[in-house]
Amino acid sequence: MPYLLLVVLILVLVEVKTRRRYWEEHGVPFQIKRVGEYPYNEFIRECGPPLHWTLKPDYASRQVHINTLGQRGPEPETGRRKIWVVGESELFGAKLSDENRIWFRRLQRALDDGGYDYQVMNASVIGYNALQTAESFMSLPLERGDLVLVRPNMNELSLAYMQGAEWQAGTPWPIAFIHKLQRSRPWYHKLLDCSCLATLVRRRISADDERARVFTAKPGFQRDRLVGFVIEQLERMVAYAEGRGATVALFDAIFSYDREVQAEDEAKLAAIQSNWRHFVEGWSSEQYDLMDQAVAQVAAPKGLPVLRTAPHVWRHPLRYRLYLDLVHFNAEGHEVLGDAFFNELCSHGLLQKGDQ
Repeated sequence: MPYLLLVVLILVLVEVKTRRRYWEEHGVPFQIKRVGEYPYNEFIRECGPPLHWTLKPDYASRQVHINTLGQRGPEPETGRRKIWVVGESELFGAKLSDENRIWFRRLQRALDDGGYDYQVMNASVIGYNALQTAESFMSLPLERGDLVLVRPNMNELSLAYMQGAEWQAGTPWPIAFIHKLQRSRPWYHKLLDCSCLATLVRRRISADDERARVFTAKPGFQRDRLVGFVIEQLERMVAYAEGRGATVALFDAIFSYDREVQAEDEAKLAAIQSNWRHFVEGWSSEQYDLMDQAVAQVAAPKGLPVLRTAPHVWRHPLRYRLYLDLVHFNAEGHEVLGDAFFNELCSHGLLQKGDQ
């Protein structure tokens, strides 16, 4: 028994020392990542092109609820103005462990508290590229007085960047890749994630490098074709929404990193994801350039508002503790994101009270 107590004491002391060193190295304290493991194969339904898969309507589990429209979110209420937000996996809420804290519920509470009679609808489907997003968007029951928030599709950029000269516009992620999103780790892995020491050891022996190779760019990136195709799909969505009498605004990408990573932020990004350089360097400039093109070619000519949510997140004192990885938010991050949407909607004067 004394030997067991000695071992426990040594492990505790090593853990304390490791956490102190972690803070000194990264500039942020060690944080336990609580990742939601979703039963994707239960609520992702395969179908024919152009969508290839949809979310199963009326699906419900402990962590995920899909409404009758096939969206993660509430049931649409008849006669109530809607705010339709069309994003990607981070707005779908991938990896979030507590659905009660997802961004659209935070935004809904802020709207209700402010006396704004809108219902927030989350039209973000995990894994969709630009074509899938546009085709799915065309089926939304938009009505006059609704707000629609859209942005250029970053999944299409990822596919084009990775596939290089082989990229064909509108080609989706392989369905096998989507099915592999469903993972379940054994309980002892989750227990070890509570330890800074165990986490650092796992990082050294994990398959991060292997996963990074999967997301390695091939030569021949077709930048001009990509931009043209993404802008075309975005224009289709804007035309459909305006044709239905909705008000349209663009919003930005909300990554953990900016266009250019400052030296003082490198260690903090490493705390979020140890192999961050592989995904950010080179890739990030293309992502932000695509957003700039969308503003210049779609928003500016039409006078559409552009909601800049990222600065709200980046100014937060716990900025680098709001993410589970480089793009997906934890529960605290979702709440900050919901506040950012509300602040931007208010600052642009997009919200109306009553029947105005």
